Amino acid sequence: MRLDVLPEHAKLARRTRDDGRAPRTAPRSADAEMVASCPLPHDDASSWRALLDLYLAGWAEADPIKIFDATAPGYRLDDPLVGLFTRWSVAQYFDLLRARFGAAGTIVPGDLGFVLLGPMDHSSSRLGLQFCREAPRIGLTGIAAIKVGERGVIADSVAYDLNLASDLLRRAK
Repeated sequence: MRLDVLPEHAKLARRTRDDGRAPRTAPRSADAEMVASCPLPHDDASSWRALLDLYLAGWAEADPIKIFDATAPGYRLDDPLVGLFTRWSVAQYFDLLRARFGAAGTIVPGDLGFVLLGPMDHSSSRLGLQFCREAPRIGLTGIAAIKVGERGVIADSVAYDLNLASDLLRRAK
């Protein structure tokens, strides 16, 4: 079996199992092209730390694109008051927060930024990092348990402190 490869995709080509001579490539979306073009550090330790830093910056800026770039395929965000989200649906997470808190007043994108401080236990294990999580402009506080793999953040589970803002978020569900 032989497949032709377009010249601009030659660097993305890989060999098939049944024909060692035949390169092939899969069609890629514009989003996949953008993510593939982002350079990542090569050192394993600095690589996951750099991805974690990008992830934390994405939350601080309420930037779903930065969060996407820092997450691994299969990423899951579990927020018990908002829902379960993948790397592809993080933008919807911010839309839901905006809609729920918008009933109480005007919300601008900067209001949805979350500051993540930590890791709290100073653990070197990237599979069990805990951060204090706060959205100071809307009053949400709590904890985020983050797992980071070689390809980025794998999972983020949120738990909230009981306060007026979390009660408002819970009731708006």
